[in-house]
Amino acid sequence: MLSVDEEHKRIGEQQATPETKRRRHNSIGSTMAKELNAEQKTIVKMYVTRSSDSVKCCYCEKEITSRNVDRWASHLRGCVKTPEDIKMQIQPFRSLGTSQTSGTSPAQAEQTTPRSEETVSSAVVNAAPAAAANVAAAPAPAPHGMPTPNRMSNGYNEVFKVHVSKDYMKFNAAHFIAYKGFRERLHGHNYRLAVTITGQVGPDGYVVDFGEIKKISRVICKDLNESFLVPMNSDSLKISFDGTNVHILTEDMAKFSFPKADCSLLPIVHSSAEELAIYISNQLIDSFTLVALLERGVRKIEVSISEANQQFASYERSILA
Repeated sequence: MLSVDEEHKRIGEQQATPETKRRRHNSIGSTMAKELNAEQKTIVKMYVTRSSDSVKCCYCEKEITSRNVDRWASHLRGCVKTPEDIKMQIQPFRSLGTSQTSGTSPAQAEQTTPRSEETVSSAVVNAAPAAAANVAAAPAPAPHGMPTPNRMSNGYNEVFKVHVSKDYMKFNAAHFIAYKGFRERLHGHNYRLAVTITGQVGPDGYVVDFGEIKKISRVICKDLNESFLVPMNSDSLKISFDGTNVHILTEDMAKFSFPKADCSLLPIVHSSAEELAIYISNQLIDSFTLVALLERGVRKIEVSISEANQQFASYERSILA
């Protein structure tokens, strides 16, 4: 026959949910506090939206009443929409202290044999690497050279492309193709430029800002506009200078002389659309800087050069560290 108190305890245990039992188990007899390290707190802040009067979860859009980062982390770990890898990164580790099992009473704990100072020191030494391992397991949100993830990312192998081809991304230039045993007649084209950048969406919602692509492309086109394209690395042309002019001698002994100010001296072998695309791709990367592109998660840059309607050459370059 159970007493009234024992009967109430038995009924309470039967009605307790698994979540209630888990919390009760974690709270009984534990004197160790759960803590987030600085890197974990930074990760937590990435996945909440903060304003002057509210904090909201980026996954479920629910408001979090507390202004405490640990409470934000607790909400994210409990949110069904939070990806499992994010939950793992913000799991707190326990600070050092005295732990009791759920079945040990305070009186029984006092009767246990106290540890010597040597034993306690050993525990601290052994616990430190474990804590350090936990810190290492939670990577920083954006280490140098690595992209910061976008909160809308679903964790799959996503690929985004931005494409820019504006009316003002054009230049008019003269040239002729020359290689061993062949030379074109001098002529010109109304070139058009298009740029496609492939990569990840950053925390600002961009792969790369359209405005930056347009600004750099404008400068490149302006430098090439209304000029004669000189392939300085040509293997069939003899190129010389006399101060203000550029002189070109071809294999068939044709001689050309242009004012240096009217020429674009390019580090290419042939002034073809293909090699112009390579040159412009390098100019884009130099302007953005390789470090900035890597940090944004850019994977490829594709440049297309059109000499005429429905006639273009494309060059695609992978961005590697």
